Parts: sequence; C-alpha cells; structure tokens
Amino acid sequence: MNSGTTAQRHGTAPMDTTDPVAFGRFLGRRAIHRHWLSERVRWSDTDHLGHVNNLSITNYCEIGRTAMLQPFLEPGAPLRALFLVARMATNFHGEVHWPATVDVGTSILEFGTSSCRIVHGVFVGERCVATADSVIVHIDEAARTPQPVPETVRARLSAYLLDR
Repeated sequence: MNSGTTAQRHGTAPMDTTDPVAFGRFLGRRAIHRHWLSERVRWSDTDHLGHVNNLSITNYCEIGRTAMLQPFLEPGAPLRALFLVARMATNFHGEVHWPATVDVGTSILEFGTSSCRIVHGVFVGERCVATADSVIVHIDEAARTPQPVPETVRARLSAYLLDR
C-alpha cells in the first residue's frame, strides 16, 4: 500500500510512514482519530513493575479495532466482512498504571485491494502512551483466502479514514 493514496484523496502531502518517530508523533494527536472507545485498565493488566503490560496495550488496540469493525463481524450481519490481522507494530511512549482508563483512537490510514491499514493512538487523558499500525486483510469466510474488500464495506469504513 502506498501512503500517498489516502493523502492524495484528502488533498494533503503524503505522510512519511517510514519514520517511526515522526509517524508515532503524528498518531499521538487525539484530533486525527475517527473512532473512539474508553477501556478500563484492569489490575490483571499490570506486571510486577506496577505498570500496564505491553501485551495489554496491544489488546486495547484490538478492542478498538474490533469495536470499529463490529457491524461487519457479527454472525448474520447484513453486511458481513471478516478481517484478519496480517501485521501489527506497536510503539510505547509512556507508562500506564492501575487504576486508569485509556482512550483508544482508531482510524483507517488507507485501503489496499484486499486490505486496509489501521492505526491507533492509546491515551490516558491527553497523554499518548502508545501508537500502533496494523494491516488487516479481508478474507472469504469459507475458503479462508484473501478477497477484495467489497465496495459497500469500503464505503462504510471510509467514515474512519484518518483525518490528516
């Protein structure tokens, strides 16, 4: 996927997604994300150092992603579409301690033929504690093979395109 695709659609200069520091700073801005949810930090999310474990942070991103995709994932949904994670990279910017609530911002960076690139910002208040970048692939539920993202699904998900 070419990062210029979405940028060109939004009429802005392409974001350099190859520089993890600059990209992380970009994703760490609350205002850019299109889908939000709050998640309570559980005691079991913490490690022996007293801060939230890195795997719990990636779980918050999963919760954000599945909440955004929920209308397509439920059995019997009128517009069913199954996606699998093909890649995920997470950058950690700060600690989180229990008790807390994290806000997870989730957006679509761009669409490919059978995939979309989803990005997240995880926040405690206004402070960004983590960012993530993932690629999900649309698959045929029976054959379990990649399939083009249907135009109807693409159109509904376009509401979550990243605000650049």
